[in-house]
Amino acid sequence: MILNIDLGGNSAKCALIENFEIKSKFFVETPKFEIIENLKKMIDIYFKENDYKWENIEAISFSVPGAYDKKTEIIVFAGNLNWWNYPLLKEARRIFNFEKIFILNDANAATYGEWKKGQDGIPESMMLFTLGTGVGHGLILNKQIWEGTKKGYASEGGHGGCFADEELLCSCGVYGCLEAKSSATGIERELNKTDNKNYIESKFGKEFKTIKIIDIVELFNNEDPVIINIFKECLMPLSKAIGYLQTVLDVDKVIIGGGPSNLGERISEIIFENLKKYTLKSFYEDMVIEIAKLGNDAGIWGAYYWAVENIK
Repeated sequence: MILNIDLGGNSAKCALIENFEIKSKFFVETPKFEIIENLKKMIDIYFKENDYKWENIEAISFSVPGAYDKKTEIIVFAGNLNWWNYPLLKEARRIFNFEKIFILNDANAATYGEWKKGQDGIPESMMLFTLGTGVGHGLILNKQIWEGTKKGYASEGGHGGCFADEELLCSCGVYGCLEAKSSATGIERELNKTDNKNYIESKFGKEFKTIKIIDIVELFNNEDPVIINIFKECLMPLSKAIGYLQTVLDVDKVIIGGGPSNLGERISEIIFENLKKYTLKSFYEDMVIEIAKLGNDAGIWGAYYWAVENIK
């Protein structure tokens, strides 16, 4: 049995998987201090309450946000966890008192899980973007996860300061990263701007303390022009990035995951409409942009498959 931990900015999704079957799935809150220590304590409690034994765990596999340098085994940065040059593998082994621990960037894990289980490992090449607290990006090339050849963190497509408004400061410290605009956080920031918030409250006839994407599902599904335009604007940096990367890589499929993807194929349609303005027709006319099939489980499945294939 493998313990798979998909670590997020506010919580961790955990799953016990054995022989490609989820035996148990649970969530753990992750405060922004002593994250791994608290994670271990909460998992211990869950194990005790549900009669699971550590001696039955063959390996632990982490899906983590941020840039993981596989050579130094250090998280170079994970802004959403306040980690900078954090020795995750060393600390996880110490705190869990466990040797067989595997680590994969969360976007790579989601990409790998979606490709292996959601797509049955069929596409020769595939890009996945996850929209959450930030924007994760993973890439399958020649049926292999692409981590890069230098340090192993070639999955930070949400960063780089190339595609979004230059005045937007990203959590990584760089201006203009697409995740500052196209993430679920960025979309909700736009929804809560005064004019937009007033409009949404007028449509529902009530006040909101903070508007979340889940609050505007009805307006989105009914093609409310203001809401659709907000999504078009927020997803433009992502659309430009996808168009550019497709021109460079010519992949078989582009997959969109994360919270906003729960709005359905209309999200992929908006992205496709946007990128047509910035991409040669010969590159976009046969593009396939789909919503992820595994939803929020992609990360834990990616972590599991990664562990299975790396256990010696």
